[in-house]
Amino acid sequence: MANKPKLAVSACLLGQKVRHNGDDAEFKMLSRKWSEHLELIPLCPEVGIGMGVPRPIIRLERKDGKIKLVNPKNGEDFTDRMLEFSEVQSDLLASSGVCGFVFKKDSPSCGVERVKVYREDNSHAARDGRGMFTTVFTTLNPHIPVIEESRMSDSKQAEHFLACVHFFHEWLITGKGGWNARKIIQFHNDNKLFLLSRASASKRMLERLIFDLFDKKVNPEFIALEYMTEAQKALNTLTSKGRITHAVERTVGQFSEKLTKDQTKKIIDLHL
Repeated sequence: MANKPKLAVSACLLGQKVRHNGDDAEFKMLSRKWSEHLELIPLCPEVGIGMGVPRPIIRLERKDGKIKLVNPKNGEDFTDRMLEFSEVQSDLLASSGVCGFVFKKDSPSCGVERVKVYREDNSHAARDGRGMFTTVFTTLNPHIPVIEESRMSDSKQAEHFLACVHFFHEWLITGKGGWNARKIIQFHNDNKLFLLSRASASKRMLERLIFDLFDKKVNPEFIALEYMTEAQKALNTLTSKGRITHAVERTVGQFSEKLTKDQTKKIIDLHL
């Protein structure tokens, strides 16, 4: 298990010139600063299915009630190629230990939300789609946190996402060699304060989930996966600074006998 969490990233965000026009969209904070603490894995689905650089612009279109990935100028359909590539790569990334994915905003392959979808008989687009690769990845791996790079420009959202990534990384480390009841309970106990600081209601919800599934004699591997899936759903909501401060106060309280009042105040002030 690598010391650094693995983070998959749309390749253009890491400075690779793989966009349709031969340019990049480097997100420097991620590629040049946070890369010190993360193992970054670049991926461009459009290059992955054999499209060159530069290449024609492609878009999502709704045809006969289905979403297609097409070249609007000549009608060439890339849907099947993208779906096949997405399924294979999503499984490979998950099995390699990826702890999160940063996707390119507005991309017909990588956008997470509000991606343009065109109607076959309408030149106007509705912003109600998701990139085709992203759709497959999140469907197959609902337990892995994802975000668009535009949201990571906000410090609060970036911090919350990276906290979820590290939470997932700890889950992978704990589960190395296989899950059993002891490991699942230990992981939950070790992360109670994290859950309270991020999604307070999730602590008890996850406890009930664990013991309900134990009572039904469900395989521990499934329980661990279900636990992380439900935890990440709960963590989708951005936390408040007050919750984090409260969790820090509880943590500091466990070491109060070993800390001076000034040390205690300094730690808590850092999170206000």
